[in-house]
Amino acid sequence: MSKTASYAGALILLTLLSFWRIPQVAQGVVWAEDGAVFLTDALNHPQVLTLVHPYSGYLHVVPRLAADVVVRFFALRDYGLALNVLACAAVAVVSLMTYHCSSAVTGSKWIRAAWAAIPIFVNVGAIETLGNFANMHWYLLWLAPWLLLKPAKSKFEGSLLFVVAALSSLTEIITILFVPLFLYRLRDKNLWAARAGLALGLACQIYATLTHPRGGSASYHLDPLSALYGWFLNTSGPIVYGTSTRVMQQIISFGPAPMILAALLVVAVFVAVLILGSKRDKWLAGLFLTASVVIWCGCVFSNPAHYLDYASFSASDWKTIFLFGRYSVVPTMFVLALLPLFASAMSRFGKSAPAAVLVAFSLLLASMYFPPSTSRDNGPVWAEQVLIGRNLCGQAADTNFYDVPTAPAFFEGKVRISCPALKAG
Repeated sequence: MSKTASYAGALILLTLLSFWRIPQVAQGVVWAEDGAVFLTDALNHPQVLTLVHPYSGYLHVVPRLAADVVVRFFALRDYGLALNVLACAAVAVVSLMTYHCSSAVTGSKWIRAAWAAIPIFVNVGAIETLGNFANMHWYLLWLAPWLLLKPAKSKFEGSLLFVVAALSSLTEIITILFVPLFLYRLRDKNLWAARAGLALGLACQIYATLTHPRGGSASYHLDPLSALYGWFLNTSGPIVYGTSTRVMQQIISFGPAPMILAALLVVAVFVAVLILGSKRDKWLAGLFLTASVVIWCGCVFSNPAHYLDYASFSASDWKTIFLFGRYSVVPTMFVLALLPLFASAMSRFGKSAPAAVLVAFSLLLASMYFPPSTSRDNGPVWAEQVLIGRNLCGQAADTNFYDVPTAPAFFEGKVRISCPALKAG
């Protein structure tokens, strides 16, 4: 079987694995900006320039591309399902690119596969970020350092790395955090394809945010200790205990002890890599942990709120704690990335030691696969709402449009569809 066929088969399998993680009740739900911004703009402004139109101060090229594809090639009633499937396919591409690029740092296909599995299986991903393009930028943020570490071995690979890196930075401005990796093997020309793509996208992002600045963030003063507490709660907490409910129950029943134990497990893995690992393992461990902490702190300090101010929580506040899925997904992925590194470090003890670590890691990921709930379980299902709108348009002669609602309810998102379009779709 050719390499192309292998990658195609893997893409289909990983897409299905991602899609099957989404409960059936949520598979056809349009999430937040996917409807109110990206679908709406694709329907009303079908021009190429819409792809580079800023929203909330930033560019979101990949979600806009996806919305344009859905509007052009799918029936109106299928928009919700199409967006979910395409978003899962995009995460599958991120997984495959992780596997491909990680060949630059290890020759072990099993360790590369372990890293590649993380975007698909990470438990907090299923809460909010999986299956929609509004949160696709988080997965591209995870991919950014892998792209920058991979030297291009051919013109085709260089072009691929350039395009993927450019799309990543044209969708997520926080990829600027990985610009210091440009200094890694600075004179290696084969590494500059991805760097050029990332730099191009970031230049466009900076121009967009200067010309269309984001609205002011909340003025809430966040205790710096809350960022530290929150990082452990939202990374090691879900890795060990799984869900917001279980984390909350542990804290209410036993105080901070369960969270301290979970944090110590993460610290122990990091320290073990520093002690046992090669120079490359230690360097990557530092990169992963630093990326995890910096990304979490950057998110919470740029969007401060009481529900993130863990240091000031009262007893009643702990009863309503929830894992902040979209902020925690990338920090958690980089923490999980330490475990395959630990397997690499254990190779000094023979082949069975790293194999045992990878088997344990596989079981951990498998235990994360089925989410108990997601943010979209309560709908509304897009296809059902389109049918309601079609019926209402047929009953009321003076109605010329219907606002198709999207999730979540507090976002109050909607997509305004004309009655002729509803009847035709």
